[in-house]
Amino acid sequence: MKIIVGSVSRRKIDTVKKVFEQVFVGKNFEVVSCAVKSGVPETPYDKQTFDGARNRAMGARNDGGLADFYVGLESGLIERYGHLYEEAWGCVITNKGKEYFGYSSGLKVPDYILKRMGDLKMEHCLAMEIIEKEFGNLPNDTWGTYSGGLIIREVSLEESIRNALIQTLPHEKSFYHL
Repeated sequence: MKIIVGSVSRRKIDTVKKVFEQVFVGKNFEVVSCAVKSGVPETPYDKQTFDGARNRAMGARNDGGLADFYVGLESGLIERYGHLYEEAWGCVITNKGKEYFGYSSGLKVPDYILKRMGDLKMEHCLAMEIIEKEFGNLPNDTWGTYSGGLIIREVSLEESIRNALIQTLPHEKSFYHL
């Protein structure tokens, strides 16, 4: 089985490999990367996060060659109930062109980060670069930075891709099978 990930990010490639190993226990597969454009800003906002995941999976399908699955992952900021959260979206496209989507739980962006974004008049990704330099020795990981290392962004990436992938191979007792 071959999986093409629409990204050259080591974090995303390793995450896809880990989730496929968990879902396809004992199966042999190859995970390869394909450099594609997400078509969204560096820090996508609301629906742009979904679009970025789908665009990455579509780019892998269009540019990556033949595979069993094409995968796109995108993290972004989502406003819910007056608060800003970071979450991830995953898209899995089968070799027959069927699309499946999943998203992760969200981690609230700390008020301190939001205030600094406002003070600096910068979008999230640029403000985070400055904050990480100011504090030093922070993980190169937004969730890790937010939480003091208690939770990392891979959690959201894994959750989003697992939520999409599980729909592609429904167990006979699963309602996705019906």
